[in-house]
Amino acid sequence: MTNPTVEALLVLQERDVRVANLTAELNQLPDQISAVDDDLARRTAKFDELKNRTRQIEADRKKIDLDVQAKQLAISRYKSQQQQTRKNEEFAALNHEIEHAEKDISALEDSELELMDAYDKGLAAVDLAQKELLVFKEKAKQKKAELEKRTAGVSADLLKAEEQQKVSEAAVPEEDLARYRRILKSKRDVAIRHGACGGCHMKVTPQTVLSAKAADHLVSCDNCGRLIYWLDE
Repeated sequence: MTNPTVEALLVLQERDVRVANLTAELNQLPDQISAVDDDLARRTAKFDELKNRTRQIEADRKKIDLDVQAKQLAISRYKSQQQQTRKNEEFAALNHEIEHAEKDISALEDSELELMDAYDKGLAAVDLAQKELLVFKEKAKQKKAELEKRTAGVSADLLKAEEQQKVSEAAVPEEDLARYRRILKSKRDVAIRHGACGGCHMKVTPQTVLSAKAADHLVSCDNCGRLIYWLDE
């Protein structure tokens, strides 16, 4: 024999579990959507950093090119001054400046070649990263759409589950419902099992077993206070 209140509580417990599971999933979905956005933002920032670094390489190369032009103008000026001077010391000093400028130009041109090579590699890396980012953006878009669809579905399921939960609550006497909810709040779950408590797994006393078999009132576990009932094998 089973107490009608126990039967109603078993149904309520099942619906409580469903409401709890749906609520937990619904609470997690916004974080999952945010994680997709955050991942996309990180990848986009990394791509922008690569693109800006490549642009900076080209800017540095152009600056070197301007420096080379400035050195070349200086050499032209030194040579012009050499043609105008008649002093050997001034001529030698200008010749030294020309040689120094020519060495600087050679070093600058070497650096410029290195930057040109780095820029070409940077462009290739940017092109590859852009393609990968576009693929990821499409995947992120699809993932977000799936999560948003799931959110809508879980929300609808939760509303139905809560309605069923209220129906089940109405089938339980108010005093017993309050007792059930109190145990649920303190124990996080309500174990209604036969023989041994399904919550603490401790054996119950023979008298408690007899009371559960009689099923004329709600019976609590002697150890943890959870509701228990007798289930015939």
